[in-house]
Amino acid sequence: MKRASSHGHRVAVVSAAAGSVALLMTGTVLLAGAANAALVEVPETGTPGRLVLAADPYPAEFRDLSPGETRAWQVQARLEDASTATLALELRKDGDLVAHPRGLEIGVQSCAEEWTGLPDAPVCASGAAPVTVASPTDDYRFSSPTFDLPDLAAAEPVSLLVTIGVEDSDEARADTTLMGLTGDVGLVLTAVAIDDTVPPQPQPPAAPAPGSGLPGLPATGGDLSALAAVLALAGGFLAAGLALRLHRREARA
Repeated sequence: MKRASSHGHRVAVVSAAAGSVALLMTGTVLLAGAANAALVEVPETGTPGRLVLAADPYPAEFRDLSPGETRAWQVQARLEDASTATLALELRKDGDLVAHPRGLEIGVQSCAEEWTGLPDAPVCASGAAPVTVASPTDDYRFSSPTFDLPDLAAAEPVSLLVTIGVEDSDEARADTTLMGLTGDVGLVLTAVAIDDTVPPQPQPPAAPAPGSGLPGLPATGGDLSALAAVLALAGGFLAAGLALRLHRREARA
């Protein structure tokens, strides 16, 4: 944001809020599929000059995660009807699984092109750039630091890889207090359009979705210069979320 202001530009801001609702999950892993999985453009709202999000998998539902395992989730941001914008990320996480001392660890990397090899071996052909790592001690229930991402251009989307996992240790595998825990993880993406004529338009907070462990997030839509996207998960007015249930993996001879 400071880059736009220092060049004398006015900016119009709207947040693309991402989060999740609490889901009760049992059974097998859902990874939206298979070798043919691909980015899916998610439902969005907004006016011309939009931030459009796509995800792989979508919806993101991860089940039966065990200590030492990781899951990968790709979220791509692109501009529609706008030329350039800065892009920033915040994280949200809540629930017993993320609060446990040996609980969920989250990593985020960015790529200038679409990630390939999901879900098992994600690859960024142009070279991945680390964004952040969140440990169980990071309390991101209501806010997090803001992490700058590469600028967006009309024909140059930014692809994020979010990896989630639980501590890979004998202690974690033997820790029965981890079993059956669930957690919510979300992203908050904010695009700031470089605009010489339109002043900033603050957006009121949205009420939290029923049943969600995450707080209310900024609403989208409004003025014509807004960059907006809202995703839907399990009927909630929240975006690109995921839920997990941790189970023990039993060693078998």
